[in-house]
Amino acid sequence: MINNFVQRIFLTFFMIVFFSCEKNHGKIFNQNDIYIKNGAIVDGTGSKMFFSDIVINGDSISYIGKVPKDINAKKIIDAKGMLVSPGFIDSHSHGNPFKTPLFENFTSMGVTTITLGQDGTSPSIDPYSIWASQVDDLRLGPNIVSLVGHGSLRMRSGIGYKTKPTDNEIKKIKSLLHDDLSSGAFGMSTGLEYVPGRYAQQSELNALAKTVGEFNGIIMSHMRTENNSTMELDLQELFGQGDHSNVHISHIKVVYGKGIERANEILNYMKVKRQSSKFSVTADIYPYLASYTTIGILFPEYALPPNNYSNVLKNRRSDLLAYVYNKVMLRNGPEATLFGTAPYKGLTLKEVSDSLNKPFQEIVVDIIGPNGAGAAYFTMDKDLQYQLMKDENIAISSDGSPTMYHPRGYGSFAKIIEHFVIKKNIFSIEEAVRKMTSLPARLLGIEKRGKILVGYKADILIFDPSKIKSNATFSNPHLLASGFDNIIINGKTEIGSGILLRK
Repeated sequence: MINNFVQRIFLTFFMIVFFSCEKNHGKIFNQNDIYIKNGAIVDGTGSKMFFSDIVINGDSISYIGKVPKDINAKKIIDAKGMLVSPGFIDSHSHGNPFKTPLFENFTSMGVTTITLGQDGTSPSIDPYSIWASQVDDLRLGPNIVSLVGHGSLRMRSGIGYKTKPTDNEIKKIKSLLHDDLSSGAFGMSTGLEYVPGRYAQQSELNALAKTVGEFNGIIMSHMRTENNSTMELDLQELFGQGDHSNVHISHIKVVYGKGIERANEILNYMKVKRQSSKFSVTADIYPYLASYTTIGILFPEYALPPNNYSNVLKNRRSDLLAYVYNKVMLRNGPEATLFGTAPYKGLTLKEVSDSLNKPFQEIVVDIIGPNGAGAAYFTMDKDLQYQLMKDENIAISSDGSPTMYHPRGYGSFAKIIEHFVIKKNIFSIEEAVRKMTSLPARLLGIEKRGKILVGYKADILIFDPSKIKSNATFSNPHLLASGFDNIIINGKTEIGSGILLRK
C-alpha cells in the first residue's frame, strides 16, 4: 500500500509536469522569509494534490507557483518527495496552557491549532477576557481556540445544580455568555452527561443558543448519554438548539450500537436537519474505539452532586451496587474499563477486582466513588464508528490532552495518515487532510486557516506520509507521534510560535 501511494505521487508529478498545470499567483518580494520548493501540495480543500512552490512572508502565504531560480529567502526548504499541507486543526482538545504551553503531544502529530473549553467546562473560572489576556503572554506551541463552557456559566451565574432557573438567572447566564463571546470565544460547549450541565432543560439551552447564534458561533455538545437507545432523543435536543445556532456533536459515538446500517440511520438524521436549517450541523470523531472520561458516568443521578455521596452510600448502598453492576456489565464488563488515574492506573477494573478479591461493583462504589477516577471504556463498534468517520461533515479530532491516559491525545492525527490512508486506504490523502484542516476551520469559524491559499496564515506541515507513525498505545499512551519534523506555525519554524485566536 505504501508503494502504491508513493507511485501515485510520482504519477501525479509526471502528469503535472507534462501538461504544465502549474499554479501561479501571489507576490514574491526582493527578500522573502521562507521558500518551500518541489513539494506535492495537498491544499486542504479536498482537491487533487499538485506540485508547486510556496513563498511565505510574515505570518502568511504570499505566493504559490513556480518561483524564479534567483529568489532570495532567509530559509529554503526542499520538500522533494514530501507532501505540503495545512497544519491540522483539532476541534476537540483538552489541556491547560499554563501547565503545558507547548503542547508537544499535539504538535508532534501535526496539530497546529487546538480547541479548548470542551464538554461544558471553560478553560478558567474567570471571565474569558481575563483568561485570554493571560494566555496572550504565554509562549504557545500550537494556536489555541477556545469555547465557553455551559457548566462553568451555570456555576458563575449562580444557577449551579438547579433544574429550573429563574428568569433573572437566565438573563444573567445569557449576559455572561454574551460578554465571553464578545471577548473572542468561538462558541459554547455543553457537557450534558456531567454535572451541572445534566440539570439543564431544553428551554435554557435554546435561550443560550440564541445568544451563540447572534455571534455566528457554534454549540459543541457532549450529549446527554451517547447511548444507542436514546441517540435520536439526544440529537433532537441538540437540533432544538440548532434552530438558533450552528450545532456540533462532540466526539460522536454510539455506545452499545452496532453496524454500518445504524451509522447510516444517524447520519441521515443529521442530514435531514442540515438540509432544513440555515445553520450548520457537524460532528467530530477520534480514531479509537475506547472513550475516556470520569468514573462518574457509571453512577446514577442520585449519587452525583449536589447530593451528598456519604449519605447516599449510607442509605442506598444496595441500590447503588446493583446499578453500578448492571451499568458496567452493559458496558462490556469490568475488563472493558481501564483506569487512567492512580492508584489503579493502567489496570482494568477486572484486574483490580481480582487483585483485591472483591466484587468490581464494591470497588467502584466503596473505594473509588463518583469523583475518584478517570478511565477508558471499550464500548464502541468498529463498523459503526468507521462508517461515521467517513461522512464528509465529520471532522477528525483527538479529545485528548497531554496528561490523559489514552493514546488519542498523542496519536489521533498521525493514526489517520498511518492507518486510514496508508495501510487501509479508507481515505485518500486529500480527503483525510480536508477532514483535519479546512473542515474543522469552517465549522469552528476560524478565518484564513486550514487551506494552502495565498493570503492564508502559514500553518504548514511538510512530511513524508510513509514515515508518519502513531506510537502511543493503551499500555503506553504518552509516546509522541513521529514523522512531522517540519512544522510551520504563523510563518515561523521555531517552537513556541502559536497564538490565541479570537473570533
